[in-house]
Amino acid sequence: MTARPAPTKPLLPELAIGLGLGLIAALMTLVFALAIHPVVAIALPVVMAVGLALAARPEVGAFFLIFFAYLDGISDKIFAVSPISGFKLITAATIFGIAVIAHKHRTQFRAILASPIALWAFGFSCAWLIAILLADSKSVAVEWGSRLGTIKLLLFLIILSLRSQSQITAGILCLALTSAISAVLLIVDTMLGITLVSTSEAATTARTAEGFDRSSGGSQYNPTTAATMLLCGTIIALVHAVESPKWRHYMVAFALLGTAAVVLSFARSAALVYAIIAVALAVRYGKHRLFMPFAILGAAAAIAMLPFVPASYFERIASIMNVFLGGGGDWTLGRRMTYNVIGMDQLLQNPIFGIGPGNFAEVFTHQDYRYLPGRTLWGRQLHNMYLSVAVEYGLVGFTFFAGLIITAFRMARSVARTPANEDLRALAVALTYGMAAYYIVSVFVPNEYNKYTWILPALSGALWLLNTRKLREAAWPTSSSP
Repeated sequence: MTARPAPTKPLLPELAIGLGLGLIAALMTLVFALAIHPVVAIALPVVMAVGLALAARPEVGAFFLIFFAYLDGISDKIFAVSPISGFKLITAATIFGIAVIAHKHRTQFRAILASPIALWAFGFSCAWLIAILLADSKSVAVEWGSRLGTIKLLLFLIILSLRSQSQITAGILCLALTSAISAVLLIVDTMLGITLVSTSEAATTARTAEGFDRSSGGSQYNPTTAATMLLCGTIIALVHAVESPKWRHYMVAFALLGTAAVVLSFARSAALVYAIIAVALAVRYGKHRLFMPFAILGAAAAIAMLPFVPASYFERIASIMNVFLGGGGDWTLGRRMTYNVIGMDQLLQNPIFGIGPGNFAEVFTHQDYRYLPGRTLWGRQLHNMYLSVAVEYGLVGFTFFAGLIITAFRMARSVARTPANEDLRALAVALTYGMAAYYIVSVFVPNEYNKYTWILPALSGALWLLNTRKLREAAWPTSSSP
């Protein structure tokens, strides 16, 4: 008896969705054309088509979110005619895509949402909501809290979207790629004295105490914050080049470009942490067969770069020691100490649930702190991510936030120690050092509102889930397994 062929699925829902979206695009195009916005009218159908493609493949949307997290200056130029930012449009398309395929991956999605990374993030979200409700300045808390809430979505979108090894590999190495792209832009900006991509005030008005105009490369963040992201991708490229022969030539090139850009960013915190990570890598790879070639290549690149490094850079680096030696130093370093003094005082006054998102900038100008050195008459963020989270979200929020970061490191180390294959091990080691660089620099920068703060744990969690699944499949192969 022959088996009956399986019934084909009706095409009506797909056709209805396509016709509906086509009608909406046509109507909106007509509206914008009549409103004398021809550029928007032409671009709208294209944007909707791209959005539909992202919705059909949410992993592509997640990849673009990672790509433009650092290169948001490029994203802003691409979406310049849109009244909605590219980040929000891509996020919306990715959310829609995840919702569309959720019924096909119900079991996997439940496992992902029950993973340690997701649970810590859910816990922080509860503390985040309580901090907003209890804040003294609720309007400020809602504004800053909404901003963080949108950024925090990245963690869930990435861990839900990236499921295969090729997807997760692309996500992690994308951090190295974007660092190289931004490095090229930063070097050109510095050498020619122009700004190619960045348009935000934070990125275009930064200047050192010595009067040197700084560049953020392809980012809209200020140059110091952009340098933390640059350093993360550079370290990932460097470590991956040592750990794996795959794409080694590209990773070496990315690492060299990133290293040069870290110097030209004039970010003291990034330079200091780069030195710390370099020592750690020297200890780890001291006996590796590639250690001497890489060390010689690095030294040669440093010597070749010396003529192009402005003299004021060395004065800027020396200002760190001057603070400790009583030689004056850069006044901005003293101001950072003031941030921490005010932050500790506020934490002691509001230890449980904090003062609320964004409220540190409000208390910073309070008259009780008027005698502290470096205090300005306008609000400032606390330049220490960990203390900032503790102050604004309380020790409850800080506990969940710290648990999220620690768990990300533990997951990456777990994959490195027990990998399903060598490629995953190389990715895990590279990601571990990249995260270490980023989260150490965050001691000096208010990075809780930086997209990388939430992307890195998501990539670590996705990598761990993939490795766990592969190890389980290897231990309990099914009859259908290849």
